Amino acid sequence: MNKKLYLLPFLIFALNAQDADPAPITEPVITDLDLLVESVKTTASIRAKEDRARLNKFLSDKNKQQSLLDNMKYKLTLEERRSERLTKEYEDNDAELSDLEEQLTLKLGSFGELFGIVRQTAGESKGQFMLSLTNIEFPDRIEFLGDLAERKSLDLPTTEELERLWYEILNELNQSGKVKSYNADILTKSGELVNQDVMRIGVFNSVSNGDYLNLVAEQNLLEYLAKQPERSIRRSVKKLQNSDDYREVFIDPTRGSLLTKLIDRDTWLERINAGGFVGYVIIIILILGLTMGVLRFKFLDEESKSINKELETNNFSEDSILGKLNSIYSKYSGNNPEDLESQLEDILAKATPPLEKNLSVIKLLAAVAPLLGLLGTVIGMIETFQAITLFGTGDPKLMAGGISQALVTTMLGLIAAVPLLFVHNILDSRSRAISQIYEEQAIGLLALVSIKK
Repeated sequence: MNKKLYLLPFLIFALNAQDADPAPITEPVITDLDLLVESVKTTASIRAKEDRARLNKFLSDKNKQQSLLDNMKYKLTLEERRSERLTKEYEDNDAELSDLEEQLTLKLGSFGELFGIVRQTAGESKGQFMLSLTNIEFPDRIEFLGDLAERKSLDLPTTEELERLWYEILNELNQSGKVKSYNADILTKSGELVNQDVMRIGVFNSVSNGDYLNLVAEQNLLEYLAKQPERSIRRSVKKLQNSDDYREVFIDPTRGSLLTKLIDRDTWLERINAGGFVGYVIIIILILGLTMGVLRFKFLDEESKSINKELETNNFSEDSILGKLNSIYSKYSGNNPEDLESQLEDILAKATPPLEKNLSVIKLLAAVAPLLGLLGTVIGMIETFQAITLFGTGDPKLMAGGISQALVTTMLGLIAAVPLLFVHNILDSRSRAISQIYEEQAIGLLALVSIKK
């Protein structure tokens, strides 16, 4: 209390001083808190004004909202009435359409059945023509037949369309009996299109440069077969393609099925490969035996010709067996024929081995070949039973390798043995014939000695 009293005179003095001499007024310092309080007051005042305006507007539009609601209810009533009217109109039109369709069916009569047959014929013809070789030459007919086959029942075909359908079927029959040459794009094995001359044999096969072609129906293109049939078959079609005369040629009436099976048939080389290692050994034995047989046959043939020439001319060579026999006879001057016989037998004994050289080897190879074939059969059956043990009998392809080896090696063994036996028999007969000539000459010389004695 006392402090306040003490300050009072000073305040009075300050007020008096202001009245006496007015000083410049300074703005009070406003802190952030004051600003916040002032902003809150201002915002609250603005929001209060907006709420009062919104409330006043809602109260003023209350009568308008009721008017809008009444208007929408009226429009809803109108749309419901329109919906009922359209529904009744749709039902009346549907009933009228049914009556008209029934009348159309009655008026069409047998035309409906006829159109069904036309659509069926067009559909079947389209499927056949797409797989026909003639489609390369007449590709436009597929679109026409497809349109005719998919046409609706009310859209009847015209007279021109019926005539064209008849023409396309008749043209296919006509082309099936023709051998025709034309130019077309061919798809090669490398995927390139090459324009070449093509010969179509009816509707069965197409060939180019002696090779058979296959039709790719999806692209309506011709392509070379991945594997061509054997050369004799291809040679016949090449002659036909290069000649205007009648030629005998191989065709596939099944349009590819028989040709595919013929192509899938194994060649001799593939069959030999199925024989495995044993099969190769048998082939080597056969080649070795035939080579030795050819050399022996050449030697014996030359020896036989030399003997016949010497006998015809009586001019004996000193190096030949007959020359040696005659030389011993001419030098003999004794009275003991046994000495001459022993000398002649010595010459004959030395002449026989060169004639029979390698004959025993050929005979051995002929005996070994079927034994090796039997060995390959056993090996193949062992592989077959191993495949059965591991995989069962569900898939025959797993057993085909062993069975093929068993059969192929047996076949190769017999193929090798039969010619080798014939070769051995021929060579043995020729060597025996030459030996017999030597013996006859020796016996003749001994007879001459006995006569002289």
